[in-house]
Amino acid sequence: MRDKLELRAFSLIIFFSWQVYADSHVREYQLTLAKQTVTIQNRTTDGMAINDSIPGPVLHFTEGELARIHVTNKMEVETSIHWHGLLLPNREDGVPYLTTPPIQPHTTYTYEFPIKQAGTYWYHSHTGLQEQQGIYGAIVIHPRQNRYQVDHDQVVVLSDWTNENPETVLRTLKRGSDYYPFKKNQNQHVMGALKHRALGAYLRRAWERMPPMDISDVAYDAFLSNGRVVHKVMAEAGQRVRLRLVNAGASTYFYLQFAGGPMQVIASDGLDVEPFEVDRLLIAIAETYDVIIKVPGSGQYELRATAQDGSGFTSTFIGSGEKKIVAPDVAKPNLYTLHGSHHHHMSDSERPTAPYDKLKSIHKTSFDDSNPWREVHLKLTGDMERYIWSFNNKVLHEEDIIEISKGEKVRFILDNKTMMHHPIHLHGHFFRVANRHGAYAPLKHTVDVPPLGRRVIEFAATEDKDWFFHCHVLYHMKGGMSRIVHYEGSTIDEDLAPIRGELFSNPWYFWGHSHLLSQMTEGQLRGANTRNDFIVNWEWGYDDEYEIEGLYQRYFHRMFKVFGGVFSSDVDHIVGIVGVDYTLPFLIEARVWIDSEADIRAGAAQEIPITRHLRTRGEVEYDTETKWEWAAGGEIYLHRAISLIGQYHSEYGAGAGIDVRF
Repeated sequence: MRDKLELRAFSLIIFFSWQVYADSHVREYQLTLAKQTVTIQNRTTDGMAINDSIPGPVLHFTEGELARIHVTNKMEVETSIHWHGLLLPNREDGVPYLTTPPIQPHTTYTYEFPIKQAGTYWYHSHTGLQEQQGIYGAIVIHPRQNRYQVDHDQVVVLSDWTNENPETVLRTLKRGSDYYPFKKNQNQHVMGALKHRALGAYLRRAWERMPPMDISDVAYDAFLSNGRVVHKVMAEAGQRVRLRLVNAGASTYFYLQFAGGPMQVIASDGLDVEPFEVDRLLIAIAETYDVIIKVPGSGQYELRATAQDGSGFTSTFIGSGEKKIVAPDVAKPNLYTLHGSHHHHMSDSERPTAPYDKLKSIHKTSFDDSNPWREVHLKLTGDMERYIWSFNNKVLHEEDIIEISKGEKVRFILDNKTMMHHPIHLHGHFFRVANRHGAYAPLKHTVDVPPLGRRVIEFAATEDKDWFFHCHVLYHMKGGMSRIVHYEGSTIDEDLAPIRGELFSNPWYFWGHSHLLSQMTEGQLRGANTRNDFIVNWEWGYDDEYEIEGLYQRYFHRMFKVFGGVFSSDVDHIVGIVGVDYTLPFLIEARVWIDSEADIRAGAAQEIPITRHLRTRGEVEYDTETKWEWAAGGEIYLHRAISLIGQYHSEYGAGAGIDVRF
């Protein structure tokens, strides 16, 4: 009996000792999310901050701790936090409607998960476009034993900033506007092609019905390092500095270069790699790299992060003293020659590609077990003009599930059929990125898939439930390039099942334009979601002649649409119409319809940009009843909303005026 009492007392002592030990290793944070006015380069706009800061505070943990993070939402809209790259229970992953309920206004949600890894990671909102407005920050997890000794350990969070409301940005992209290339002075035109001696490539692209090349979709007002255009890190000559680089950009890749010499890469996406030196590093959206640099002498040495599209940069000056030593400029891209299958082979030192062939894990990463393989082939597809981004030509609400089974080895083959980079992220897992190092291929959570390029990633299916898989260009994800990796046989949590449908929204966007000319007016109103359009077109001469169409149009792909509706050129005469819209070589838009009285109409329209501001356009139409009609004119593009135009129309004559876009 005494032995039993002693054993029970000993057990209680062990239990309470463990509780004290466990509680002492809980790392707790309070994050408060709130609207905040932000002033960047003397412009004040609305943003969203974490603990009154953009980016939010760096969260420090030590491997083996328990994270307990209270997130309070002081905004009038729901929000969420995703812990990017962390291995954690599905419920804590922070994707609203999928793994975790959204955090409602004026409520607090507590995330709690064990810290299973070390390295540099980050966190961000997974709600709407909040990440673009400031809801992001870095995570540093210290290992039990340090691998590298340095004098300073610094986080540099890179991001992009727009003074526009991100919803306005997305609407501008959805309407097929070329305002952002114009704003960056990167819109392509005939004179530019001649200047770059690339008229042949320019015409070949048009013949192949490819839209103009674009590296980044948005024209940003600033690029930031830790929330500032220029950031400073104090260090003395000869000291070694570990920089934990996080790309928290919404849609910007960065080239990184240090003015003081090469950077030694020691980790990628949080995990150690065999060290290697690099002069210029391309960091994809949502990736992290740890590098060590040495301050070569007195002065401040620039770490420059240049936007991949060449539209700007942000600087971190490292060192001490007054003298500033700047990093060299990155050559701006020649968008006229970035075309076809050669684009993703441009791995010169000026504009290098992602350094994946240099990444070698310090541990063997190949699979030794005999578990079965599952292979999934995914084409990365998109339509820049309509701003639809997809896997296998299907957006999330059309095809949502990639099914896998626990215990499998899974291989995703990612084939990029678009002319843009896509940083692809899998939640809750690390995957091998197949490269020349074979069994020592690196483990990552985000991988850049270059234009017209291929990546092969492999992972062990060791989890359960549902995990998000998507392009981390924020606007591409919202445009449909997402899937749910679903573990076969798993169920949805009871509180998530009724709201899961919110994940598959297919929002409508509305816009229009009107030519206000001295002799006539014409224009269009349009409402569109992924594949459906409602369109009103009109022409009106001031002598009471008019034509008006009301159409429903179904989008199948970039080249082909069908439509039906009504047409009237007389208040007493309305006919039904059905037809097709097809894109011909040289991007000529052709349209054929037949009406309910068996009249046929066929037409074609083309716009040719001559210079940055000047465009010409023409259209011709043949109707079996009214015969030929045509128009030709020019436009001087001034601003997102206004152009000056002049036009001759075969029905209404010559005139001049403005084009108003809204």
